[in-house]
Amino acid sequence: MVVVPYTYTEEPNFKPDNNRLPPCNIEAEEGILGGILLDPNAIYRIKDRLKPEHFYIGAHKDIYQACLRLCKKGQPTDLLHVTSWLSDQELLIRIGGRNKLAALFDRVVSAVNIDSLAFLVIENAWRREAIRKANELEQLAYDTQTEWAEVSVAFENKIKTIFSAPVAPTKEENQLWHYNQLISELENIYLKTSNPGLKLYKLQELANASPGRRVKDLEDLYMKSLCATVEPRKTLDELEEEVGTQGRKWLLGGILPQATTALVIADGGIGKTKFLYDLLHCIAEGKNWNGFPATADSRRVLIYQGDESKHDMLQALNKRGFKPGTQVRNKTGVRFGWNTDAMPTLYEDAAEFKPAIVMIDSLTFVSRYSLYDENRTEYSRPVLELNKFAAETGITVVIVHHTNKNGGSRGTTAVRNAVSEVIKLEKDPNPSANPQEKILTIEKSRSRRFPASYRLFFNEEDFSFSLLEEVGQELGSSDLTTKDQIVKFLQEHANVKYQAEEIAHYLKTTPGNARRCLGQLARDGLVILDERSFSGTAKLYYIARESENCSTENPLQTATVTLSQRITFENDSNPCQSEVIRELPEMYKNDGSPHDHLRITLTDHLLNNSASHTEQEVLPNCNEGDHLSMPEIAVFPNSESEKKIDVQTIDRITFGGNAEAASNSEGDPVRRSQGDREVIQGDRDRLDDNSPVLQAASGEVNSLSPLKRTDFEEGGIYWSPRLNNKVKIVKLFKTLPEAEVYQAGDIHKIRVMLSELYPLLTEFKVDDEVTVIGEHKKFLGRVFTISGVHPGGIWIQGKTRTGNDCYGPFQPSQLQKLSG
Repeated sequence: MVVVPYTYTEEPNFKPDNNRLPPCNIEAEEGILGGILLDPNAIYRIKDRLKPEHFYIGAHKDIYQACLRLCKKGQPTDLLHVTSWLSDQELLIRIGGRNKLAALFDRVVSAVNIDSLAFLVIENAWRREAIRKANELEQLAYDTQTEWAEVSVAFENKIKTIFSAPVAPTKEENQLWHYNQLISELENIYLKTSNPGLKLYKLQELANASPGRRVKDLEDLYMKSLCATVEPRKTLDELEEEVGTQGRKWLLGGILPQATTALVIADGGIGKTKFLYDLLHCIAEGKNWNGFPATADSRRVLIYQGDESKHDMLQALNKRGFKPGTQVRNKTGVRFGWNTDAMPTLYEDAAEFKPAIVMIDSLTFVSRYSLYDENRTEYSRPVLELNKFAAETGITVVIVHHTNKNGGSRGTTAVRNAVSEVIKLEKDPNPSANPQEKILTIEKSRSRRFPASYRLFFNEEDFSFSLLEEVGQELGSSDLTTKDQIVKFLQEHANVKYQAEEIAHYLKTTPGNARRCLGQLARDGLVILDERSFSGTAKLYYIARESENCSTENPLQTATVTLSQRITFENDSNPCQSEVIRELPEMYKNDGSPHDHLRITLTDHLLNNSASHTEQEVLPNCNEGDHLSMPEIAVFPNSESEKKIDVQTIDRITFGGNAEAASNSEGDPVRRSQGDREVIQGDRDRLDDNSPVLQAASGEVNSLSPLKRTDFEEGGIYWSPRLNNKVKIVKLFKTLPEAEVYQAGDIHKIRVMLSELYPLLTEFKVDDEVTVIGEHKKFLGRVFTISGVHPGGIWIQGKTRTGNDCYGPFQPSQLQKLSG
């Protein structure tokens, strides 16, 4: 035997203190019982929280138990009834007799503070429980016969019981706490345990720890918890702060929304898998799918395949365009053999691969280990879990499923009801239809109009699908052309918002036609209608698009698309490519967030989008009666002196009949109507070479410029060309190039971009006699009209060698008021 010196042994750093009472408050216990005997109604304030076991003194437990029994029978808890009940139960002597009850009754004068006394008693009871658990843990630690794994689990459970349970639960609170604990353990098993065998083992172990429960009971509880999730009540302002004001986000506008679950159903052999491969190819490459706009340059896609073999899948993907060395191949991930019991794997793939969409083929395969028949409601549990996954991660999940004999979703209707989108693919029922023609039907959608059907053609050469027509839509309708033009235009100016009238101007169509087509496109999800534009201002439309380096969490705040970028469209099967035409001034740049667009030169826009056309070819096509304040380019017929001149500084106003069309062979000036006046694009020969009008046109005199950000102030009054009205700034934002304003004559506040506001010209009044500085003898007249609209200024009627004419616009700095 080896003797170990005492000084070399490790001694525990705690010692039991047997000379101290456990935590208790005897005075509070007596005060509670005295208050109940004094006021029979006092027990109703504490009976749901205070339990007999919370009392430290045994006699106090018996007395309180007697009060609870009398209360349950509806009898009063006064001194007489309590004494009688204890005597009948042969407990009166044990608690100290009538003298004990009388002493409790005489000790108090009021039961007003019985709630606070009950809290003190409950708190001390939990302290004693903590000491009891600690002693149990100490004994367990000394027991070397028990495996350490069991010891650690016991430690965890006992400590969790102490610190997680509510201090003073009512019966309902206690049940809710135990329920939440059980659901938390079930979520941990279902969402973090990939191995199906280990998952079942844990479920059986949990069922054994819950007396009277089976594994099936635990499955039912978990299923109900997924169905019955209720969020806290919110105000509309809180909801808007949570979800934002941006419209619905899409992967492919009108087909696949972001952060949702979609069910694609079809009979066997129809081509639903190849249809989804076609959609994934467009998403990964960032191109439109048959006119349905892609909303990012490229995205990652993930395929969970079960129905196709590896060889067949690879062959189909390569044929569709997922070929080696291509971008789409690098953006695509695949996994075989996944099932709904491996939900943790899906979360791991979401964190590591970061896909924008996950395709699951098929629901029947991934649910092969389900304990339930497909006709049972419980069969939809994986879909509910996928709903939760989509909401948490922002990833779209597309589930492939089969149809039944009636053409509906096979199995329980709970699957169809659980998803947000249902897309059905079927053969064209027309007997004369080509075998490769399919009908695509949006049967259910929470993001767009439904039902809606489209006729597709399956191309066997490359496994792509072509859109032939929308079923019920007149083939060759002018609206189809207008809609295509609108989508292309808004994609060229992604994240920039336009009114219907402005789009009509750019596309050379009527405002009514543009509004109708935009309304239909917004209803179908191809364009986004700004939700904030309903508060008294015109409706604004745009298409959101993320750049490749953009964060998927908040894409529109980091996108860097400028108005000088445009998208070329040879056809919809080509990827959208950005081409920088030229650098625009800083005021025309876009920070990537959807906002009210800044003004751009009409001819710049037309020339940028008509590279093969000259200015002479473009200008005659400008619509008459255009009400937008857009500078144009005047082109003179003299080839030797042909020069671009900004018409905003040279327009002549005359009063006469209706405007003629364009220039004729005699060289008559081009006229365009502006309400009740006509603007004539002047001829250089009608003015002197030294005229300040031509100097302004040539850049020798500064034209009207927009204000800088530092020039704006709250309370200031400015002119908005878009609203065609005066506005008063009531709020400026430190980090946003916007302002909250009131329109003249309107009590509703709206937001406008600072770049669209211009100063009001107030130095001159109508009929003031003025002269152009430096041209006293050659240019003299009266102020005819004053406008703050860009390109605006002061228009004057004066005498030149050509007679009485009107000229402008001028800045105040260009004019001098004559005295008298």
